[in-house]
Amino acid sequence: MIADELFHTIPLAVIYLFTVTLVLSTMGVGLLLGRHYVRSLAPGKEPSVGSAVTATLGLLAFLLAFTFNMTAARYNDRKALLLDEVNAIHAAYLHADFLQPHAARKAKSLLIEYTELRDFKVFESEKVASALVKSVEIQNQLWNLVDQHVTQGYNPGYLRHFVEPVSSLINFHNSRVVVGLEYRIPGPIWIALYFLTGLAMVAIGFQFGVSRGGSMQLALTLGLTFATVILLIADLDRATEGVIILDQGPMAEMSRILKALQQGQN
Repeated sequence: MIADELFHTIPLAVIYLFTVTLVLSTMGVGLLLGRHYVRSLAPGKEPSVGSAVTATLGLLAFLLAFTFNMTAARYNDRKALLLDEVNAIHAAYLHADFLQPHAARKAKSLLIEYTELRDFKVFESEKVASALVKSVEIQNQLWNLVDQHVTQGYNPGYLRHFVEPVSSLINFHNSRVVVGLEYRIPGPIWIALYFLTGLAMVAIGFQFGVSRGGSMQLALTLGLTFATVILLIADLDRATEGVIILDQGPMAEMSRILKALQQGQN
């Protein structure tokens, strides 16, 4: 969908500035409408808009909470998948000893290389893309080792101990790619979020206009507040951009552990 691609390619700084501008401009429109109502349509009579403003803000708060929970849950999923993949790599390395000696050495070397690749430098998109391609190549090499043992009639009980963690490793790779790079907040939700934000700000501005209240300081505070919340949601929604980036420390630590084990065996 075009809306999906649009929201996911706009820089976060542009989203923040756009949200502030939207809040201030729609509030200004509401303020002008409120003052026009008082001067021209119902002089001396103040309409009751408080309940409408409250209802609109309540709907907006609900949608903000819903969207934030959606992105926060996916962020937690990315953390859980990272730890699961780290554990799968460690198990595959240890269980490689169930293979024939020459295959075990090759499998361990491949897993060390694989761990280094999985320690993503998320801000380097080209390196991430090449690392994903290389990761699949290593997965295929590991599975080729399994095929070779099957062809040779190797003990299936021993082989199963290696197959299971390698299968988990491949599954976690696929899950991390989908959850981290493909699952996003749908475009219609972004459209609804901005529509309700603009509508709520018009209502607030209208109330300020008919009551001859409000101030530039209050309008700016509201603009920055809503922009910050929406920016936080957009940041959580992007796995490779912004300041809320998943810590790859567990993968880097596993790389050090495997290298230490390899050195101890040499």
